Amino acid sequence: MSPFDLFNPTVLPDPNQFSGSAGASTLLDAARHFPGGPTMLVFALFWSPVGPGIPAGVLLARHVPLHPAFTFLLYTASDVFGAAVCHPLFGFLRRAARRIPALQWLGRRMLRLAMFGTRIPSTADLRPGAGLAPALFRVATVGFGVDVYTGGMLVNGLRVPRLLGWASAIAGDLVWFALLLGTSLAAAAIVDDDRVVGGVVLLAMLGIPPIARRIFPALRQQVPAAPAPPPPSRAPARVES
Repeated sequence: MSPFDLFNPTVLPDPNQFSGSAGASTLLDAARHFPGGPTMLVFALFWSPVGPGIPAGVLLARHVPLHPAFTFLLYTASDVFGAAVCHPLFGFLRRAARRIPALQWLGRRMLRLAMFGTRIPSTADLRPGAGLAPALFRVATVGFGVDVYTGGMLVNGLRVPRLLGWASAIAGDLVWFALLLGTSLAAAAIVDDDRVVGGVVLLAMLGIPPIARRIFPALRQQVPAAPAPPPPSRAPARVES
């Protein structure tokens, strides 16, 4: 398999190709032909929005092998690189949406889809005198419970410093990846089987966000309170003659 087939959406690889010893051989063979070798392929798998993504990157890093700290550093670099690419893009789209209502409508729908089941922070979260900490914490929890790119989209919508906002989104996403990487290392220490480790990684990817919503109230979707019923009208007192 060519390493670029991993990122070709028209050539969807069989997920079973990345399980067991055969899967390790497939990834290592692709890494040998990738520019920069296995390390750059791990970075590309972490960063690319298409392809087998993070689970394959974690498995490849395990078989190279790369030290867990270096794997974490590669994921950090992929987040920083993603922020450098997406921040100007998000800013351009935001400015364009002010002039194109259809683009504004599409952006809102995409954000709601990306944050399905999660409350979207708004400028109302920046209460006077509350400082930046509450808003930055909300961005970090979205980076943890959804992803760094959705957190970055919120940075463009909230009145927070862009550098601090993206740093908060990246910090939240790194906490998520640290838990994911730790889970995979614990599973590999118990069962030396890529199918089990890959399954644990997928379960962790699906299970961590719901757990995050239980831990962080800022991530929960709030149900608007029902409006209070109007007070009963009182008939005017009758004046007796």
